Amino acid sequence: MKIPAAALDNVLRARGLDLATLAERSGIPRRKLESAAAGEGELDEDEITSITDELAVPIQALFARHGIPLFASVDFRTATPGVGEFEKGTLQAISFVERLSSTLSSLDMDVSLDKSVKQFTPKTYSENEAAALAKEWREKWGIKDSEQLDWQDANKLYTSLRTFIENLGVLVLHRQFKTDEAAGLYVHIDDGPHTIVINTTGSSKARKLFTLAHEFGHVLLRAEGASNPSVLKNKIERFCNRFAASLLAPKRLIEKALQRFGYKPIPDDDFIRLFAKKIGLSQEATFLRLVQTGHLERSSYVSWKAKFGNTNHVPSGDQSDGGGGGSADPIRDKRTQYGSALLRLLGRARELGKLDEIDIYRLCGLKPRYQDRLFEAA
Repeated sequence: MKIPAAALDNVLRARGLDLATLAERSGIPRRKLESAAAGEGELDEDEITSITDELAVPIQALFARHGIPLFASVDFRTATPGVGEFEKGTLQAISFVERLSSTLSSLDMDVSLDKSVKQFTPKTYSENEAAALAKEWREKWGIKDSEQLDWQDANKLYTSLRTFIENLGVLVLHRQFKTDEAAGLYVHIDDGPHTIVINTTGSSKARKLFTLAHEFGHVLLRAEGASNPSVLKNKIERFCNRFAASLLAPKRLIEKALQRFGYKPIPDDDFIRLFAKKIGLSQEATFLRLVQTGHLERSSYVSWKAKFGNTNHVPSGDQSDGGGGGSADPIRDKRTQYGSALLRLLGRARELGKLDEIDIYRLCGLKPRYQDRLFEAA
């Protein structure tokens, strides 16, 4: 079977891969791929299936005369962000959003953002600009410092922020990438919904919270792509981290918390763990915020972070909440996975007869037996 050279080239460029990497991942000899890419050689059915699986694209992407919409994901983990080369799990998450975006935009559903979510263009990407933007959005969010300190719970804080962001018209989805290369994605394709995807692999609720705030910063900047708040090599990532930190823990909240709980800041594992829980943040974000507010030295943070030997030196306490994968309540798990904004859209599409229960299952894997209860609750 011959595939159009232009179609293969379009897919490779969108996925940030070259033929050598595709050959390694798919197990197809490089020479055979090069021949196919030149429009000369043929590939058998199994080889085509392997290519679409590794690139996380529908089979029609390799045969379309005109390139189908694919999201060329920028890698914000690099010093000069450009279309990145991601592992299969990250590509599958991107593919899931591509499928949702294509379907929802074709149904003429209202997926617009609230008018208040205007694009913000920093002049210098400074700390002051990030803090001012965070102050504006914390006020719009409506979270009170006393409320946050009373909760002492990252889960409650996460639920509150997620609900606020989803009510602005942003889809917030959870997926297991099965890799920790990216903590989150911000995706917007053509007329589809603005979408944040949180990677649940090796991530505590407090870390998911910081990732969500970070990705919301990307939404405000309209900076689409994949990022990891633990990897800061460019001004956009540093700005989004500053924004997230100030949104979740403004300086006054840090001061109030230290006073209320009678803590003296020290670069100690136990103190960081306990104080992080009190304010609902991840341990890494807490230590950084104490540095940024002048309570601890940056050198202490660098030494502390270096103790963790994983890929991005993520503190062990931020990698898991200590439980298993899911709960005994499948409805709650699926509500967390899909988010209320997407469930409302799917429920509305079914109500209007634009999608039936089987269409919805094929689109996103939501089984018919769960749909009524989830749509009613959304």
